[in-house]
Amino acid sequence: MSQKLLGAARLFASHYQIVICDDPRKIGSDFANWKDDKGNRGFAGSPTFRSVGTEADLNDHWVELVLSDEPPDLEEWQRVTCVDFRSDSGAVSVMSVIDDVPPISATIGQGEYTAFVAAQNVGVDQLSLAEEHELSDAELAARKDLEWYRIFLVAGKPQTVGRIVDRTDAAD
Repeated sequence: MSQKLLGAARLFASHYQIVICDDPRKIGSDFANWKDDKGNRGFAGSPTFRSVGTEADLNDHWVELVLSDEPPDLEEWQRVTCVDFRSDSGAVSVMSVIDDVPPISATIGQGEYTAFVAAQNVGVDQLSLAEEHELSDAELAARKDLEWYRIFLVAGKPQTVGRIVDRTDAAD
């Protein structure tokens, strides 16, 4: 599998949401609409502004964005949410719903993509581990025992969307 790291950063997932968008200045009209089946499938929004749900109460996550020629190995991830994403501008940003400046932005080319939002240690944060010290970005990046994400962007539309892997019950 060929992957290109487009960016990595600490992200405060306000309202338990990670945003993947084409243009951070254009907030999706229904990004906050998590009614009906949207909560069950793990995401909301429009193809150019996707909001994907997170779990850990502190909402402090390490997020990596990669351009990949293949989907992730589903056996390696605790949860994978698959969404259709369209870039009209040729760019992608990963951010919180409250960010003014996205912590991750990259040029990917215009077109249709499948975003596989892969997560490990869903629901685990410093609060759940009774830790009180603040982590630096480098320390958070190294903490693979906390909830963290890798977003795989693959060219083309997905065959299915929603949570395609969810092993969170097995972790309890």
